[in-house]
Amino acid sequence: MPILRKPTLWLLLIIAVMFLSPRAEAQRLALKTNAIDWLMLSPNLTAEARLSQRLTLQLGVAANPTKISIADVQLTNFRVEPELRYWFNRPMARHFIALSATAATFNLRLKERHFNGDAVGAGVSYGYALVLSDHWNMEAEIGVGLAHISAKNYRGDIAPNTRNYSHIRPVPIRVGLSFAYIFK
Repeated sequence: MPILRKPTLWLLLIIAVMFLSPRAEAQRLALKTNAIDWLMLSPNLTAEARLSQRLTLQLGVAANPTKISIADVQLTNFRVEPELRYWFNRPMARHFIALSATAATFNLRLKERHFNGDAVGAGVSYGYALVLSDHWNMEAEIGVGLAHISAKNYRGDIAPNTRNYSHIRPVPIRVGLSFAYIFK
């Protein structure tokens, strides 16, 4: 997993910024999970921290370690997903736009075709956070971007010794329906 070495450094930096940022008056920290990832058998958790009157920074982690096949498709993965959000109203309420990034390692099998490798991508997303109560939100988000995908691409059970697939592709950088608990 050499691709995750640099994102791991970024992850540590982002966590440090999130927890060392100045205290805010209203919402300061939220923990959330994406229901769509759960449907794809990828447990996930995201932390979001307020940076200013309009900005928040979030960091999510998702993984699917299972080898369950659904309709001849099998996906195992590990993802780290940082995101900087600009809120039009106030943090963690209503409309936002975001700069989103992702770093992932994956193993995808589509019938007899295999992709085993890494992906690093960035893009923009739009979302809406619906305030359900003082502590609960529901968020919908969608985003597009570009990702560099480097993988072993093969058919059957014998993988090549080196990666033979390296492309930059448009990808859905974010697709989410999340439930958030906000600490006040």
